Amino acid sequence: MLELIKVKYDQDIKKQLEKGFINATDMFHAQYVEQKYKLEKPKEERIIELGAVLFENGQAVQKFNTLVNAEVEVSEFISNLTHITNEMLENQPREEKAYKMFQEFMKEALQGEVLVCAHNAQFDMSFLKKTFDRLQLTGKICYVDTLQLSRKYIHGPYNYKQGTIAHYLHIKNENAHRAYDDAYVCGQILNHIVKGSFQ
Repeated sequence: MLELIKVKYDQDIKKQLEKGFINATDMFHAQYVEQKYKLEKPKEERIIELGAVLFENGQAVQKFNTLVNAEVEVSEFISNLTHITNEMLENQPREEKAYKMFQEFMKEALQGEVLVCAHNAQFDMSFLKKTFDRLQLTGKICYVDTLQLSRKYIHGPYNYKQGTIAHYLHIKNENAHRAYDDAYVCGQILNHIVKGSFQ
């Protein structure tokens, strides 16, 4: 079972985040598309890409990225949005192997020793928990939500979607809707919040 703990952003947490954090939230899966675009709910909800970035002292120092052969059919809509095709997933690691690699990268974060950030964290974290529980994996993640922090500290954008906040802060994302790239952008947003540089 995966234990999820949302931490309150205060001076102690800010100091921890200044030292380092991991963004491992942008795991693209069918449910995300269904929720965001109000499509018919898919029969199988599986993560098809995992991406994570370790930040230390405001710099990205390590990354993890893998496609996942979750043995589900990727719709044409998702392929058009992500540029991930069924053919691309055929020879990729299956869930068991992909999550073992992910656990290794996330080792300290899964022990609650390194904070994790996510944009709209409750959604991504709950889906990650379902996957961990289904695969009988354990861990404890302490996380902050850049969506809530953006709403509190960044004033001016017309909405608080990750892409809008990134554009407002002049953070480029060449590959939106891909796990590693979205994770990197989310980490950069958190860096701006921690530093107090919102313009």
